[in-house]
This record gives sequence, C-alpha cells and structure tokens, in this order.
Amino acid sequence: MSHGKNSVGRIIVFIMLGLIFGGILGESLGWLFGHFGTLMNAGGEDNIVRNFFLKAWELKLGYTEDGDPLMLDLYMLKFDLGLTLRLNIVSIIGVVAALYMMKWSGNR
Repeated sequence: MSHGKNSVGRIIVFIMLGLIFGGILGESLGWLFGHFGTLMNAGGEDNIVRNFFLKAWELKLGYTEDGDPLMLDLYMLKFDLGLTLRLNIVSIIGVVAALYMMKWSGNR
C-alpha cells in the first residue's frame, strides 16, 4: 500500500466509478441503437451495433452448476453468496477513462 496520491483505496474507487458509469453508458447506447435499428429498418431491435454495446462478458463467483447462488444456512440466518461481474466494451473504456482522470486529479 502506498501512502502517496495513488493509494490502493483510491484506485479501487476510481475503477468502481469507471465500471458503473461505463456500464450505464453502454446499456443506454445499446438501448438507443436498438431503437434506431428498428426505426431505420437496419436489423431491427437486435442489430450488430446494439449487440456491440450490450454483449457482456460475465464472471460468476459463488454460483452452483444450476445457476443458483451458494446458500449458507446458519438456522437463524441464511446468506446467499454470489457475485457476478459483467463487463462490456464501454465499461472497460470507462475504467480506462477513470484511471486517466485519477492520474491527473489529486494534490499537485
């Protein structure tokens, strides 16, 4: 862990912000291009430009083979343990942009 302007916590915050804003922007662009494809008769709702923005790579941690999250049953408490990370093209661009902004922000 560094104690300078690029601490681990700060890097994680900027990566999370980049993933969130990039994911929202990717979903919005996919919705917009889906409607344009229908209006312009260019492949309908499921066109190649929309799929470029919406197709995501998923990493699922803590799920069973049938798709249910792992269950930890402690009689009085039950916990569902599962984490899914969905990445699309725009969310990756968002992370790169957020890390670039982090580089130029902070104390000077």
